[in-house]
Amino acid sequence: MDLLAILVASLALVPAALFTTGLLRIALGLPFLLFFPGYALLAALFPKRESLSGIARIALSFGLSIAVVPLIGLILNYTPWGIRLYPILISLTVFILAMCGVAWYRRKSLTEHERFTVSFKIRFSSWEGQSVLDRVLSIVLVLAIVGAIGALGYVIATPKVGEKFTEYYILGLQGKAEGYPTNLKLGERGEVILGIVNHEQEEMNYQVKVMADGVEGRVKLWLEDENGEVTSMTDSTIDVEALAHEEEWEGTLLFEPLQRGEKQKLEFLLFSPKLRENHHIRSQLSSGNFVDIKINEAERESKITLDNNSGVPYSYRLEIWQRGAVQREVSFTVVDGEKLEEDIQYSPGESTLQLYEEGKLMLKDNGAELSLHLWVDVS
Repeated sequence: MDLLAILVASLALVPAALFTTGLLRIALGLPFLLFFPGYALLAALFPKRESLSGIARIALSFGLSIAVVPLIGLILNYTPWGIRLYPILISLTVFILAMCGVAWYRRKSLTEHERFTVSFKIRFSSWEGQSVLDRVLSIVLVLAIVGAIGALGYVIATPKVGEKFTEYYILGLQGKAEGYPTNLKLGERGEVILGIVNHEQEEMNYQVKVMADGVEGRVKLWLEDENGEVTSMTDSTIDVEALAHEEEWEGTLLFEPLQRGEKQKLEFLLFSPKLRENHHIRSQLSSGNFVDIKINEAERESKITLDNNSGVPYSYRLEIWQRGAVQREVSFTVVDGEKLEEDIQYSPGESTLQLYEEGKLMLKDNGAELSLHLWVDVS
């Protein structure tokens, strides 16, 4: 009867897991993952009654399931199907069916007295005959099980939100981080694969701008979709809208530089409506001094760190721009050997920063959340 119950429950859980969502799917899937595989394997390995006690079987069923399921996942990882919902359901169901079949065959060769069976008889009178130590241990065991179930329910009800970030990449046409077009002639097109993966825990809109040597309009763009259709990007801008959490966008980008030059810096700038948090701009200035600016637009502040190792003092001015105008301006002098750290407060919202050294513009923030670049020689 126990093997029949496991078989029926497993076969019933497969459609239930496919057509349910949320907490119901989790509640139905937990025994299918954490108990049934281990119980079926134990039944096949130990068909005799005296081999294991009932409590030991229950405990080992959880332990073996935790060991067996990852191994099945590891095997699936090296198959064309991968670790996905349908392959997992099918492979676990086949494993449970096979183990139950082996267990039934081995039990069939045993006498009824030798064969393991599940008994639902509960003798409450045995509590009176237990020692004080046994009673205490029984109570502790019950409390531990209740606590474990409560903790599991809490984790399921309040899942931990993962790290929020965006994955942004450019690849060669072979799909690898190599084979980039770095030498072109005027009129010749280069091709790269551009990709965005949303891990922000919410739906996001993105915009990609492509510039050559920091200037827009010096490069023509075309985007090729999955069907091979090519669309011209008239303003060097690509809009990727309504990208869901964990959704990936990928396209083949064709670009044509419009002027000759060596080591032209082709920038792929990624923008989003989300305010930048913990965004760093690091650079070495022409004087040899190092600067690090940490931007937290949501917290309405930036922290600038300047490290002067040039041997002479330098004066700096930091401008914070919002909506096309200077919203805040801060000036300071950094003497030789000093490492200046200063927090700067300003109004919330999208901002760009400009840093001047001795009156000369040395660093200009473009407001991009992420950026990638290639150096291209155009003859």
